[in-house]
Amino acid sequence: MVSNRRRKKEAKKQGLTEPELRLVELVEEILDKFRWQQVLVHAQSFLLRDKLKISDAELNKLLEAASRAVDKDAAWTGWQERLGRLKGEVLEARRSIRRERKQILREAGG
Repeated sequence: MVSNRRRKKEAKKQGLTEPELRLVELVEEILDKFRWQQVLVHAQSFLLRDKLKISDAELNKLLEAASRAVDKDAAWTGWQERLGRLKGEVLEARRSIRRERKQILREAGG
C-alpha cells in the first residue's frame, strides 16, 4: 500500500490531482484486463465454432450464461464501486472550485 503523501507526490509529478491519478490507474487496469478478455473471447470463439462445431443457438446460451457470471464477478463490481467514488470526488472538486471562484469574485467586487 502506497502512502497518501507518496500518491499525491506521484500525481503532482504527472500533472494530476490524486483522484485523477486513481482514475487513470483504474482505466489502465480495466483496459489491460479488457485486452486479455478479448484474446480469450477470440480464442474460445474459434474453438467453439470451428473445432467443436457449436451451433449459433448453443453459442448464444453459452454467452448468456457467461454474461450472468461476469455480472457476479467481484472485480467488475469493484471497478464500478471505485468509478462511483471517483465520480463523486470529481463532482465535489468541481463544486468546490465553483464556490471558490464565486467567493473570489465577491471579494474582488465588494
